[in-house]
Amino acid sequence: MLYHHSRDLESVVFGEVKGNPEFSDPDFRKAYLWLEKEVGFYPLFLAVGATEEDIKMTCYGDNWIAKTSRKKGEFPNNVLFSFNDVKGVFTDYQYWHFILNANNKNYSMTYHEKKLIFKPSWKESDWLRKARKEPHSVQLVAPKLYLPDASRIWVRNNATRSLLNKLGFQNIEVRRIS
Repeated sequence: MLYHHSRDLESVVFGEVKGNPEFSDPDFRKAYLWLEKEVGFYPLFLAVGATEEDIKMTCYGDNWIAKTSRKKGEFPNNVLFSFNDVKGVFTDYQYWHFILNANNKNYSMTYHEKKLIFKPSWKESDWLRKARKEPHSVQLVAPKLYLPDASRIWVRNNATRSLLNKLGFQNIEVRRIS
């Protein structure tokens, strides 16, 4: 079971990264601020699981999606960091839309909605079992990540691999997903 976090190459550092509203999608910022109040830190999002379907949650696959007429050099350059263990708060990705669609009610979530999202009675083993049985269903939010601790790093091309090697990263593979 792995925890996956994707970020733009420009935001990669050989060290610790933290969640930062400045770098968040403006369309989702209010939802992330609500989540920060609930969990006590501004979130970094990780997909939980071992399948390509889980990895797609990270948007690493956007490296190859032509949303508009993109030319060579205009595609994103996202880097996927995969970890064997990360401490954070699990959430049910299938209910994340409750938060994303809560703008009209000023992000006031009911007890029942929070219970569906966070499943407070669940242990880590329950979350990992759900991730195994239902790919693309579990995410983890963490306050920080130490990127050099990644057990595996995927990049879109050899130039990115070379750059990360020069920064000191290891276990880097050029890997495309559909």
